Amino acid sequence: MEQKLRELLEEDEKLLWCGAPEKFETLDKTNKQSILTGLVIKIAITAGILVYYILASVKGTGVKWGLVAAILACGAYAMANPFLTARRLRDKTFYGLTDRRVLRTGANDESVPYDRMKSPALRTDADGHTSLLCGPRTRDLKPRQWRSEADAAFINGPDDPEAVRVILYNLPMSSTLKKILKDHLDVE
Repeated sequence: MEQKLRELLEEDEKLLWCGAPEKFETLDKTNKQSILTGLVIKIAITAGILVYYILASVKGTGVKWGLVAAILACGAYAMANPFLTARRLRDKTFYGLTDRRVLRTGANDESVPYDRMKSPALRTDADGHTSLLCGPRTRDLKPRQWRSEADAAFINGPDDPEAVRVILYNLPMSSTLKKILKDHLDVE
């Protein structure tokens, strides 16, 4: 992954630090309750749609089993999504800090110049995961939302005066990383 980050560098840009999110449990203290509650709700909604469809179809045209399979597939994907998100962050996401910007590789390659990253803050959840949150779309996020929002794309419109959402989830905090964040983002 470091090589992938190096390929994204602009002329005369220096890669100062690179790393991946520290390993974490999918069902940690911060996320377990919301994931399990979400699963129960998704199961109930999927079951409700299936029951309604089957009852309506029995009285009319008959059950279309392809539609039943599609409903079950959509429900299964919705239930698996928190686990897929955690896996992508753990296994496929890589961050880089250069002398000019933040880089992220994984599902997509993204970057944000430091001067567009307003109100940066290091925040730590109940499990001790420290994440960098920048932009107005991160200010009111609860710790249980950091993971899914970090997996989504950076929101960094070219005409916006600041990046709306940039999250680097569960950073491996080292003295080198802290110094770079302090020097380039004034984060302590």
